[in-house]
Amino acid sequence: MAVEIRIPKLGMSALEMTLVEWMFGPGERVEKGEVIYTVETDKSTTEIEAPASGIIHPTGEEGATYKVGDLIGTIDEDG
Repeated sequence: MAVEIRIPKLGMSALEMTLVEWMFGPGERVEKGEVIYTVETDKSTTEIEAPASGIIHPTGEEGATYKVGDLIGTIDEDG
């Protein structure tokens, strides 16, 4: 089953943010809790952890701006 990776809500005022960097490439294995990407708002940069363990398939582009809730990838869960 695929787990969606979405842009998180990080505060009351941040409605969009920039995807700064993916820590893993397509097809790589990630573990739940590992930092998989970073996002930046006008106030801070935040590391986002994997919601599940499995094979990551990032679709969001580094340097692009996304709205909260936008889908930027998936993780194919083990088992």
